[in-house]
Amino acid sequence: MIESTSDLLGLDISRLGLDEAVAVCRARIKHQRGGYACFVNAHTATLAIEDSSVRAALNDATFRFADGMPLLWLAKLKRTPVTTRVAGPDFMRCMLESEPRITHGFIGGEPGRGEAIARRFGVHAVSYSPPMREFSEANALEDWRKLTASCADGCPPAIVWVGLGAPKQERWAHAIAARAPQTMFFAVGAAFEFLSGNIARAPAVMQRNGLEWAYRLAIEPRRLWRRYLSTNTRFVALAIRDLWR
Repeated sequence: MIESTSDLLGLDISRLGLDEAVAVCRARIKHQRGGYACFVNAHTATLAIEDSSVRAALNDATFRFADGMPLLWLAKLKRTPVTTRVAGPDFMRCMLESEPRITHGFIGGEPGRGEAIARRFGVHAVSYSPPMREFSEANALEDWRKLTASCADGCPPAIVWVGLGAPKQERWAHAIAARAPQTMFFAVGAAFEFLSGNIARAPAVMQRNGLEWAYRLAIEPRRLWRRYLSTNTRFVALAIRDLWR
């Protein structure tokens, strides 16, 4: 399958929909081809404009899927439409259901989140919840060593889910993927909270209409209000500039 992309805010975003994204990633895993995928939304796209390390992490990713509805709307306005939204939680659910016989690794989330997801989906897994700290390559390498130390055969998992929050998780995958050439990493953020059952997902109608952020803001206002107010405003301005160009 030849992947086409849409240039959105200077990032080459995959035009693949959810089903196609799952298929191409399953094929890579089957043939033990590593890499990492990022699920880009308004927040990460805006950060990439302002932070060169975030942009490098996104640009070097094997796949940059369109997670946020605003990106789909922008792609449509630019006449390079994306097939469907590829939200991290939806993608993760599909992969867990499609690949129950291989080992899944979980990096991030509160202690017990990875284990809860593994029980819920009936997959074999190894999990490590790192302490809260700033990103550094040394810290990322320490996280990776602790995760792989728990693997019974000493071999890294074929799939590793990274839920450290953006943009830390994108930088983490960027730093570690080259050290594990047969592992596919997916930076999925809040998917750990949703799929473990810790936080309820927004109703489907809100997801379809680009209002999932409002639902999350209502649930976690103290943590998210500043991020959404700042990011959403800057994204609109950047999108208008992108269209003008």
